[in-house]
Amino acid sequence: MSFNIENFKDILKQEFPGAHYEDGKLTRNEPVMCTIISKDLDSDPHYHEHIELIYVTNSELEADVNKKKIMVRSGDMLVLIPGDVHNYRLRNNCSYACIHADIDFLFSGILSNSDLHYSMPYTLAKKDEARVFRAAELDKTEIPKLIYGIFAEYKERNAFYKLAIRSDLSKIALYVFRKWNKYQEDVSKESTRSSGKSVFRLSEVLDLIDSEYMKALTAEQMASRAGMSYSYFSRFFKNSMGHTFSEYLNLVRIKASEKLLINTDLPISDIATAVGFSNTSYFISQFKKQLHITPKRYRTNFGND
Repeated sequence: MSFNIENFKDILKQEFPGAHYEDGKLTRNEPVMCTIISKDLDSDPHYHEHIELIYVTNSELEADVNKKKIMVRSGDMLVLIPGDVHNYRLRNNCSYACIHADIDFLFSGILSNSDLHYSMPYTLAKKDEARVFRAAELDKTEIPKLIYGIFAEYKERNAFYKLAIRSDLSKIALYVFRKWNKYQEDVSKESTRSSGKSVFRLSEVLDLIDSEYMKALTAEQMASRAGMSYSYFSRFFKNSMGHTFSEYLNLVRIKASEKLLINTDLPISDIATAVGFSNTSYFISQFKKQLHITPKRYRTNFGND
């Protein structure tokens, strides 16, 4: 499932008004592009719908990624996911190897929409340094060798070179994604530790939301379940979960609606009712608020044919 950049262009334009969409580099016949950059020039902020891998071979470059500055030095690798707004400034005769790879070419049927659109961006937003893999770490892996092998295959273009490139890129991606998954687990554990006591007190409420989100649940009912006053429950829930009760309930309902949009042909209004929304317009507005796409467009893009 490819990353659909159209769903995010309006948001990216608002967040990064000076950035532009970079299109046209990759095609079905040319799903990978490998280049060596050694010109001492700056790039404009841009984004695209494929993965980009930067491996610095000499000196260093300064990267701006989603308004965060990152120094990438000789032997370091920077990994960018679809939708990342980025640009580079080369320093002291810097040179680097750059690989652009199409998502479908590498991961068709492997990465989910949730991985591409939400899980990875969320993890990277929580841990900026996760994008950079330092030389001291990479030197203990086969990644530098794999990168050189990819460039050799790309240049020589022997029989089945695309298969060889995909194999090597997949090994790099496996290393990267497992590292990111570990970061995500660490973030979750840290969050759980910091709010463990609070979540324990809310465990019955959270279990009830997970099992009965489609019903007309209210904060007053949940406060009673938790043995708290309404005002105290409201503050306690927000401090513990990072969302108000109604926001959290809507998050759960929207998540449930995604499955119905993908796996059923139910009308939007029926799906809204099935997950607990009494008003279809409100359901659509909440869906768009959370996922930056309408339910209809979501079904068109991601639904099973």
